[in-house]
Amino acid sequence: MQVNNLETLFKKTLAKSKLTAKQQAVLQVSLNLFSEQGFDGTSTSEIAKAAGVSEGTVFKQFKTKAGILEALLNPVLDDVLPMAAGEFLTEMNQSDLPNFQQLLQYMIADRMKFVLENQKQIRVFAQEIIRNPKIIQTLQVRAAAMIKGEAGDFLQQYKDSGQLVDWPSGRIIQYLLGTIISYVAPQVLLVPTKDFDIQQASTEAAEFLARGLAPQN
Repeated sequence: MQVNNLETLFKKTLAKSKLTAKQQAVLQVSLNLFSEQGFDGTSTSEIAKAAGVSEGTVFKQFKTKAGILEALLNPVLDDVLPMAAGEFLTEMNQSDLPNFQQLLQYMIADRMKFVLENQKQIRVFAQEIIRNPKIIQTLQVRAAAMIKGEAGDFLQQYKDSGQLVDWPSGRIIQYLLGTIISYVAPQVLLVPTKDFDIQQASTEAAEFLARGLAPQN
């Protein structure tokens, strides 16, 4: 299946919202400019010019630049991230990889590629998440719901086949995410390296996790 990037998912979310065309334009442009120039490096006048509206319109709708960022985060948390997670789980269910280590490598490589392809947008949100503990709480609630649903069911088949330790799915996913983040966080938050090898990194990560998550005989 076709997995959309964050920008495409954001556009779909805005199109379904009750926001006016001008509000949608301001948010779409803001995401692009924040991604390219950083939040602090972008002015409201630049946003207004790129969106084709007056600076007064920007202030009228969102009050401050921080208000724009908050308006960006809300649909990302409520719609974009759940959509991205849903597409990923659908892709995993269609992958037909009965061997758990092969699945791990496929899954980790897929998520590394997704993060690197969307690293500019992710950087904007990651920096705000670090500063705002309420966002972390929201993400934890959404993750818990996902674990109880399709993600937990997906992992259960590997537990049943004796390839995955019978631990709570939330604990397993925490280890999966932690390992992936340890590889991609420097690429997103620091200066990215051009020689980052997804194939090598995903192989190393899959080997590490396959051993750590194997049932004890």
